[in-house]
Amino acid sequence: MHPLIITPLFPPAVGGAATYFRELTTHLAQRPEIERLTILTERAPGAAVHQRSGKMHVMRLLPQRVSAARHSRLWHSVSYVATQLWFWQRLRPLVAQQQVDLLHFHTRFRGKLFFASLRKSGVPVVADLRDQMSPVAELISCTDWLLCCSQGVQQFALAQGFPPQKLTLIPNAYTLQPPPSAAAVAAVCAKFGLAAAPFVLYIGEITPNKGVYELLHAFDQWRQTHADVQLVLAGANRQGDTFLTEVASRTGVVYLNTIAHAEVLSLMRQAQIVILPSRSEGMPTVILEAISMGAKVICPPNIPEFDQHLPDFVLPAVTPTAICTMLEQVWRNPARPSYPLADHHIDRVVNAVLSGYAQILQRPRPIFMHESPTG
Repeated sequence: MHPLIITPLFPPAVGGAATYFRELTTHLAQRPEIERLTILTERAPGAAVHQRSGKMHVMRLLPQRVSAARHSRLWHSVSYVATQLWFWQRLRPLVAQQQVDLLHFHTRFRGKLFFASLRKSGVPVVADLRDQMSPVAELISCTDWLLCCSQGVQQFALAQGFPPQKLTLIPNAYTLQPPPSAAAVAAVCAKFGLAAAPFVLYIGEITPNKGVYELLHAFDQWRQTHADVQLVLAGANRQGDTFLTEVASRTGVVYLNTIAHAEVLSLMRQAQIVILPSRSEGMPTVILEAISMGAKVICPPNIPEFDQHLPDFVLPAVTPTAICTMLEQVWRNPARPSYPLADHHIDRVVNAVLSGYAQILQRPRPIFMHESPTG
């Protein structure tokens, strides 16, 4: 079979979604069921537009939008329209030209023209839901199968009315990484000037939905009794000067911008706590990585798997008071979190995805060949 996987986030982009789609596609391409595998993603400065390796073909043809750093509202609007028009005009011809058997898309892509393009593609459509923000109701009419990366995401989709018979829980894939050497950790910490003091680490996009401003306010309060501890944040800044001004006005807060994945793992290895106070996570790779690096963690709320396995490390709410209280609780707790990472093994995930692909390819499906984008 020949899947076309559509995601705005794919290496060299960084973050949990980019890591997931890199691991998924790499392992799918190794399976005999996959004859060809095409990835359609956003353009990336310095990266080849067409990149081929064995069965896999990466096409960086889409306007850079989700993977880009923060831009003006005008740029945001123009890039949204350009992306929608690209899908409406070019997706169906691309599917035909490449002889694609099915589409598998990351639900960060949305919009009326995009959903209409999926419906008129003529092939089965798989939606990969990785958060609790996407417009699930709009997915019903254009999706043959919905993948949910956690119990919380599954509950979210069902609550929004998605048909349970078209939905499957497949845990977020995670490939266990070997811990960096002590020398590598020391070198990374020295590079960023973090060798002398203990620190709390945040890895992720800088957006209000990730709870970064609540974290800053909580750290102000908590640091009154922990003056030697720094707060280190790394990730794409979607807030621009608003966030940088907040950081500059504080003592003990360091922002590193986007850093390499190997550097992330080294910082996790050294951090006293890795924290993710996000409001709408599905199953955050950051937390899985931090646990595998031996770090203590503070997890976002509303993720049943974390409530079950990590009850002493889960935020009850994303508020400065709750974050401050949890920082103190985890700081004083000598225990390290234990979580069943084997549930997320990439082979299990790939087996489940391939089984689902085979099933939907056998189902009859209406083909909307002449759909209006407003219909």
